[in-house]
Amino acid sequence: MPRFFAGLARLAMGTELPVQVAAVCYRLNGSSVEFLLVNTSSGKWTFPKGRLCPNLSPSESAAREAWEEAGVTGRIEERHFSHYVDTKRTLGHNSLTREVRIAAFLLEVHITENPQESDRNPTWFSAHQARKRLAEGRPSPYSKQIAKMVDAAVDQLAVKSRKQTEFLVRIQGRRRLASAR
Repeated sequence: MPRFFAGLARLAMGTELPVQVAAVCYRLNGSSVEFLLVNTSSGKWTFPKGRLCPNLSPSESAAREAWEEAGVTGRIEERHFSHYVDTKRTLGHNSLTREVRIAAFLLEVHITENPQESDRNPTWFSAHQARKRLAEGRPSPYSKQIAKMVDAAVDQLAVKSRKQTEFLVRIQGRRRLASAR
């Protein structure tokens, strides 16, 4: 089993839930971060998400969903940073739902175009607004889990930023040492 599928296999173990993927699309706006959400067919806000494509890796599948539902492309992380459980309407039944486990991948948006799925209404929200929108219209355990994805993404981005800053400081230190010689 390829390395990038191993994490999703562990995610699915011990559960009968189908696994899907989500692209947690973000952009940096000054010192804050914004998240791109799309409407579901029932009108709730969500991250672009969907099934795994058999010929794509999980991260590529998530990126494809972002392109189809939100019209965005960018740099997606190869590994999922978190997961959550949500409900999804059963095809052909407006009142029947089932649980799905969703692996969340960070996608830094570089390009925005019109989405292939025109009814999705992709909209940018601050982290606070995104938490509120994601919680709307969902029963409590699901609303809490999906809203926590925003916090997990912000935490992940903070760690990533610290690592980049530490790397730059090390590089600058080496350059100073080299120029002092």
